[in-house]
Amino acid sequence: MTINFIANYKSGYVGEVGDAVHLAREMEALGHTVRRIPQDEWREYVIEGFPKGKYPNIPNKLVADINIICKWPHFYDGSFIEKLRNLSLAPVFYWTWDYMQGEDWHIAAIHAANLYLGNDVRTGLYGSMSKIYYFPFDVADGLIPRFDNTEKTIDVAFFGSWIGQGDRQEWLTEINKTNPVTVFSWNYKDWPSEFNANPPVYGQKFACKVAESKVILGFSVEPNCWGYWSNRVGKILTQGGFLLYQYAPGMELFLGDAVEYFSSVDEAREKIDHYLVANEEREKIARRGFALGQYKFTSQARVKELMILVEWYLKTKGDEWKI
Repeated sequence: MTINFIANYKSGYVGEVGDAVHLAREMEALGHTVRRIPQDEWREYVIEGFPKGKYPNIPNKLVADINIICKWPHFYDGSFIEKLRNLSLAPVFYWTWDYMQGEDWHIAAIHAANLYLGNDVRTGLYGSMSKIYYFPFDVADGLIPRFDNTEKTIDVAFFGSWIGQGDRQEWLTEINKTNPVTVFSWNYKDWPSEFNANPPVYGQKFACKVAESKVILGFSVEPNCWGYWSNRVGKILTQGGFLLYQYAPGMELFLGDAVEYFSSVDEAREKIDHYLVANEEREKIARRGFALGQYKFTSQARVKELMILVEWYLKTKGDEWKI
């Protein structure tokens, strides 16, 4: 297929290279032609009325089999999707990786797209919308090598940000009182002084810190939405980390016993204390997590699923699907 893929191919505001880089690579590995169209160039191209030759990453002819456009607040209305569909003569899938908050630009994008792909579709936010489809964006670059036989120098680690959504700030503060948490975060300067907060780590540095950690805590922005959790789940599992995560409904179907769960501060403390010394049991679970991560959470695995979805959407005129 020929795919117009509009996304971020640079580093995002947190400093991590956009997932579109390795997703596009895996699409091409399957034999597809991918037009990597930077989101900022597409925005200006549409606003300026499609000037020829000004944006070298945007071909004069955009006819394709399918379009994929990732969420970006600067696509401020549905015109960026509508124009893409008109110029390409192909459906547009709108794909997000966050728990969305009902932003006007986001809702406009859903209305304009042929299909919305996200893992927050059970929030209740979307009401009777018929073009929403559960399809997560929690992928990891499967080419990042894993560190084996690394000495465990970190008891409890957390690789997320300090934000006031969900339970993370309150619960991490309490957990840290009895089980000190080593934090790696893009906004590490915002963390309270009682935490050991460090700059973020990505790529090989991330893999190294995962390997050095005995227990890795996980929290989502919203822990009560079926099928939604942070994309750090996939990133940690593909590196063989032992993940202790705040349970969200649906995890038993997708993650099963490849991770361990908690639903209160006391339960988190109890399980941290247990798994810090239960080395054999902890590593057994981590090995299951690694196998699941390699099978299900690499960009290679997700792209294979995506292309099956695209193929059958096109074959069956998916605009008529009852989702």
